[in-house]
Amino acid sequence: MAIVFARTKNLERTWPFVPEALMARLNELDEVRVVQVERGAALGEATNLSDVSCIALFGGVLTEACLAKAPGLKAIGAVLDNWGHRSCPVDTLFERDIPMIDGTRGWAPSVAEVTLALTLNALRMIPHWHKRMAAGERLWHFEYAQFCDHPEFVNGTLGSKTVGVMGLGQIGGRVAMWCGALGARVLGYDPFISKTRLDELGVEGVEMDELVDTCEVVIATIPPTPSARKILSRERIYRLRKGALVAITTRAHAVDMDALRERILANELAGAFDVYDNEPVPTDDLLRNRVNVVHTPHIAGRTRDANVLAAHVIADDFARILKGEAPVARLSRDAIAVRGERVDLPAMTR
Repeated sequence: MAIVFARTKNLERTWPFVPEALMARLNELDEVRVVQVERGAALGEATNLSDVSCIALFGGVLTEACLAKAPGLKAIGAVLDNWGHRSCPVDTLFERDIPMIDGTRGWAPSVAEVTLALTLNALRMIPHWHKRMAAGERLWHFEYAQFCDHPEFVNGTLGSKTVGVMGLGQIGGRVAMWCGALGARVLGYDPFISKTRLDELGVEGVEMDELVDTCEVVIATIPPTPSARKILSRERIYRLRKGALVAITTRAHAVDMDALRERILANELAGAFDVYDNEPVPTDDLLRNRVNVVHTPHIAGRTRDANVLAAHVIADDFARILKGEAPVARLSRDAIAVRGERVDLPAMTR
C-alpha cells in the first residue's frame, strides 16, 4: 500500500513549510507517491488509487468515481476549514467509515496566542505607547503618578476582569483556559459543546444575553458557521457596558460590525481585531489610528508553526489509523453540519 500526497504546483507559495513537513512525516509511515493535480481536477484521473491507504489532499478533489477506485483507502487528510469537506463525497466516506482528518486545528495555537495578545495589548494600550515612543515623544510625565491606562475603557490586568468567550473550540477553548489561568472569571458561549468540556476548560457556560450583560471583555472566536451569523447582534452590542472591550479573531461573521463600529467611533467601546467584515481594511477607514482600537491584518494563523502543526495533525492521525487506533482530528457528521448547513442554536448545556 502507499500514501498519496496530492498537491498543487504552487503549494509552497500558498502553504509554505507544509510540503516539507508532511513529506518528512509521511515517509516515516509508508511509501509516498506525490501527485501534482490542479484544484478541481479529479485525483483518480491523475493517479492509480487501487493501492492507496491514505490521501493527503492539498490539490484536486475526490469524487465518487475516485473512491470506487480506492478499495483500500483508510483515511483522507486535508486542511478542511469550514468548506474543505466539499472537495470530498462525504456520505460515501461515512458509509465506508473512512475518516476525514482535519488539519485546521493546527492553526489553533497561533490564532489563540494572537487573540490573547490583542486583548492584553488593548487593555494596556501597548501599541499606542510604542508608537508615541518611536515618534520621539519624551513621555514619563503622566496625569497620575501611578496610573497610565485610559480611564474611559476597560484597562489594567486581565485577571481582574470578567471575560466572555464566544466559541469554545480549538481556539476559544485555549483562550478561555489562559484567561482563567491569569485569574479572570471566564464565561463561555458555545451551544455545541458538552458540560464535561466546559468543566475541563474551567468555564461557566452561559447564554449570549447573560454574556453581554455581564462581561467587561468579550472575545469572539466563532468560525463563519450559518447559525452564528451576527449572533453578537446590534441589540446585544448596544447592551455592552460603556468602555467594554470586544476582541475578534477567526472571522467577523458572528458580529454586527456596523453596530460595533458605531460604538467604537463614539468612544463607547474598545476593539481588538485580527479580522474584519471588509478586508483589506481601507486605508482611510476610521477604525485606523484610534486610541481605543488595536488591530492586525488577519495574520493570527499565518505562522510557520501553524503550517507545520497542520501537517503533523494529519500525519499523526494517519499513523494512528495505520496502527488500528482511533484518530484525534476526525470530522464528525455533527461538525460538518454545524460548519455548513445547520442554522438552529440549541440551548447551552450548564
